Amino acid sequence: MKSRLVRANLIGTSAFLLALAVAIPFREDRPAQVLIAAVSLVLFAIGIATGLWAYTTALELSREREVGVANLYLLTGPTAPKPVKVRMSGALAVQVVAALVGASVGVAGLQESQLNALAFGVLVPMFGIGMNGAWAARYGSYGPRINPTAKPSNRKIG
Repeated sequence: MKSRLVRANLIGTSAFLLALAVAIPFREDRPAQVLIAAVSLVLFAIGIATGLWAYTTALELSREREVGVANLYLLTGPTAPKPVKVRMSGALAVQVVAALVGASVGVAGLQESQLNALAFGVLVPMFGIGMNGAWAARYGSYGPRINPTAKPSNRKIG
């Protein structure tokens, strides 16, 4: 179902925001550092897996359809209906902003030997990119390939 990927993206984003909300006030405590690092790394791994799956699926799809990287991972153009595009792109934007805010807060008042575990959050937007790619590879709308019979040239340029 199309909404499962959207829902998964929103749940992952919410989990990140919740972990960040717990980790920011307790950023010097080891359990909070482990929490934000673990959540960030799990979401990053999911993003890598879904992003690679989307890429390989899009390669196969590109034999017949005109698939662009921006269409695939950023849902540009007519790739996705507006409600899906707003939710998925909104979740990605929230991930980016929250990650940057968390990393910035984490670095404030840090001593040389201290760990900024909140910086792990900068990995999380890969989750949003991967989820966008998974949605676009599975349900995206693409136009026909512009010149499907064109063969690559062996001619040297220059």
